[in-house]
Amino acid sequence: MATWTNKHWGALIGGLVIFLIAVYGIGVAALVVLFAIIGYFVGKFLDGELEVEDIRDRAQGRRSGM
Repeated sequence: MATWTNKHWGALIGGLVIFLIAVYGIGVAALVVLFAIIGYFVGKFLDGELEVEDIRDRAQGRRSGM
């Protein structure tokens, strides 16, 4: 297998979450998933791929550029 597709990554992540649930319980697994999601968005922000103003405008129902 030369490259991993999103399906491969999804299967791996899903398997790891099920393993965490089986070994440590649902609470610990939920915390790991929650902090992974937070870490993803922090990384996107630090890479300049996430604009906080755009998210705020979308949440308030405003459209930019129109």
